[in-house]
Amino acid sequence: MQKLRTPLALSVALANACWALPALAQNDTTEETDKPVRTTQLEEVTVTATKRETGLMETPISITAFGQESLDRQGITNVKDMAKLVPNMEISMDSSQTAPVISMRGVRSTNITELGDPSVGLHLDGIYSPRPQGAMALMFDVERVEAMRGPQGTLFGRNSTVGSVNIISRRPDFEAFDASIGVEAGRWNHQQTRGMINIPVSDTFALRAAFMQETRDSYLDGYYDPNQWDTRYLPEEVVNAPAYSGADSDRTLTQRDRWGGGTVQELVKADPEDFYNNSDQYAFRIAGLWEPGDRLSWMLSYEQFRDNSAGSTDTLNCDLADKRVLKDGDGNYLDAIGGNVTDEPVPGLLGCESVYGPGADEFTVDVSVPGMVDLSIDTVRSNLDWDLSDSLKLVYNAGWAEQVRSQRSDQDRGITGWDMSIFFDDATFESQSHELQLQSTGDGPLQWITGLFYFQEDNAMAGGWINSANNADFWDQPNRTLKSEAVFAQATYDLTDRLALTAGLRYTKDTKQDRGGRNLACNADTINPQTGEACFPAWDRDAFNQLPPGYFLNSAMYEPATNNEIKGSWDFTNYRLGLDYQVSDDLMVFGYVANGFKSGGIGDVVVQYEQDPITTEYPVDDNGDRIVKKRFENTYEPEVVTTYELGAKGTFLDGSLNLTGTLFYSDYEDMQAASAKVLFPVYVQERDNAGELTGEVTTEGASVFQTENIGSAAIKGLEVEFDWAPYPNGRVNGYFTWLDTEITSDFMYQWAHATTDLFEIDSGAATDPSNETLTTNFKGNELAVSPPFAVSLNYSHTFEFNDGSILEPAINVYWRDQSYYTFQNVDKHLDKFATETPDAFTDERPEHHNVNLTLKYGAPGDQWNVEAFVNNATDQTEFYWAGGGDGVIKGPVSMPRFYGVRGNYNF
Repeated sequence: MQKLRTPLALSVALANACWALPALAQNDTTEETDKPVRTTQLEEVTVTATKRETGLMETPISITAFGQESLDRQGITNVKDMAKLVPNMEISMDSSQTAPVISMRGVRSTNITELGDPSVGLHLDGIYSPRPQGAMALMFDVERVEAMRGPQGTLFGRNSTVGSVNIISRRPDFEAFDASIGVEAGRWNHQQTRGMINIPVSDTFALRAAFMQETRDSYLDGYYDPNQWDTRYLPEEVVNAPAYSGADSDRTLTQRDRWGGGTVQELVKADPEDFYNNSDQYAFRIAGLWEPGDRLSWMLSYEQFRDNSAGSTDTLNCDLADKRVLKDGDGNYLDAIGGNVTDEPVPGLLGCESVYGPGADEFTVDVSVPGMVDLSIDTVRSNLDWDLSDSLKLVYNAGWAEQVRSQRSDQDRGITGWDMSIFFDDATFESQSHELQLQSTGDGPLQWITGLFYFQEDNAMAGGWINSANNADFWDQPNRTLKSEAVFAQATYDLTDRLALTAGLRYTKDTKQDRGGRNLACNADTINPQTGEACFPAWDRDAFNQLPPGYFLNSAMYEPATNNEIKGSWDFTNYRLGLDYQVSDDLMVFGYVANGFKSGGIGDVVVQYEQDPITTEYPVDDNGDRIVKKRFENTYEPEVVTTYELGAKGTFLDGSLNLTGTLFYSDYEDMQAASAKVLFPVYVQERDNAGELTGEVTTEGASVFQTENIGSAAIKGLEVEFDWAPYPNGRVNGYFTWLDTEITSDFMYQWAHATTDLFEIDSGAATDPSNETLTTNFKGNELAVSPPFAVSLNYSHTFEFNDGSILEPAINVYWRDQSYYTFQNVDKHLDKFATETPDAFTDERPEHHNVNLTLKYGAPGDQWNVEAFVNNATDQTEFYWAGGGDGVIKGPVSMPRFYGVRGNYNF
């Protein structure tokens, strides 16, 4: 506990300061008028974080809650955009899977495939949503969003080791007919429409329907490049683009330089309407609420979401790319690509303008494979509440969801000499969730909840990777399943009028299995059984581009490379033990200890075959099958955390100020991390730029992207939230956070980031698993996306006019400290590298700030309103990721300054 002294002192000082605050603001009194009387007293917020309704300031956990108005004001339409509203929450994007990566308190999961589990549980109306793509679904007609931090496993089940987000939609209302329509228009031809209608059919049955639609052109400067290898998806006007008319020096890194000759063609400007990072999506929900009496309530809803955009893509980080230098195979500096040896390094030769041409920046993208996403999510949710008696209630929450995704995306974006793309073909993920609860509802000192939980996910995934000059891989996973079963109970007992004890327990058993899964290969040595010829026209660009666009979607032409049938089971017992003490009517302090569990998992099975290191041939057995040398079964253990938390929640200044402070310490064991890992060497015949064999044999590493347990980590931090109405028409709220993370156990890691450049060795040695030069100990490193400090501040003021209309300007300012993109912390290991420019490959994430502005006019009675907005007013650029095994510094880039106007009419 020695490490907790400084932040603990801050927390105690903060509580003492709040306790001593004088009553500076009083409720306003005015003469009797038609205008509503505004006071400085804050409205009470009700949350369901404990699976029963409680006041936000009376709930003894760290929780942030906000409604649809806050989402609209910040321009937030899905979970991936709401990070800045929640303390110690970070959300980045993985463009290859069109999926967000959600982090809380420095903990995340970057395995967003069907094999991975999120670290932050996502729930919709209390029902678990397993796939991270579900967070991309549009949020509309929302009653409340609750973001809970810390382990929530005793009540919210699956993988909520560090937190949980619950999105609660508005319920049908029996009181009166209601309807609204809203529109929004903005930069890049942004157009958004949303609407709602509420119909009280009878005294016992009501319907509510809502929808949202959004389109927006890409904010990237996109081009199609006919010089790259794969041109099968490009329209004729691009494929037949004229010869390049500029000077060779304008485009140093052309395809001619990469592949040794040929005519260089002009780039063709892409239509931003259907280019990467555009938006084309819609969603609707229809819900029915039946309450035949005071004791029974049943809501059933159907929701549909569609995304038909081009998907997201990575761009080049120009600041880092400009620092890179060129060297030949002997380590000599070059003055240009294919140029002369020079004594001094020449930076910028691999920068944005060298790659893409004059004027290129972080928003320039050069592709040969147009982006395509066809994502659908259909969901049915049922919420049944039945008061069995005056002191006992039965709750049954059930959900069914189907996600189907087809996708195609360019993976190299013209940055490297390897033309690569990724595809998915109707990858289907079906899930069902059932939770049965019994709850106490009486007024006694003991309040309890107990229940059963069952979750099942059935995945059928088909997708692949195309290395356009050389080979293709196909992932055929027709039946990957997950089952999770749990029994839980939690109770709170009032020891005195002011002191309450909470205890919770949950037992969970998870089973994951792959039936019939396999990885398939297609290369020059693979025979297509349908044609009897080589499956892949390796190193033959003309032959490759004669293949139809859907050629690689047919799994029958591939050769099996490995069998992925594998199974794993894990069980765990979660606990929670806490005390909360009501110091006064306006101040509560609480503390708890709880553990969290994130399930273990399975991964692709990799087989090492016997191979001749001289001829590179694979010997076969009597049946003609390759001889297996070793089978690598990738399973990993559960991630376990124990968290200690102390907090205080108080309402001060005659109800005008809500203040919350939380100090926490988390001890992680067997923390899970996903990365590329080299398993064994493979011998390959070397080819020249023309694709001809040279007679040389090089060593490459057979690697797999997998999750593994990296050891122990310690996380401690402080979160302070405030909401203050300093005067009747003003509002100030926000938060301050402090976070400290560290890997505390030995974590031996073989570098997979920019190995050739950092260590100045050839590509074969860079992937050789026996090369000890590449191995380092990451003990003492910080965890990814863990800024030491962050601040968010919101201020709004309401001007009231005599006719009852209002004018409300508002500003949001967010600042975040420097941190790291990955757990590698490159700058802490400079002594390992041979390169003189390691700062060109850093994974350091710079500090960042963001300013949003809005100005809203509301008609009398809020019959209608119109609002102008500017998001990212200071036009800051932020990357969500950096680095890669090829040494290229890249990642999804944030949206530039975005502005527009929105309006809403209430019927």
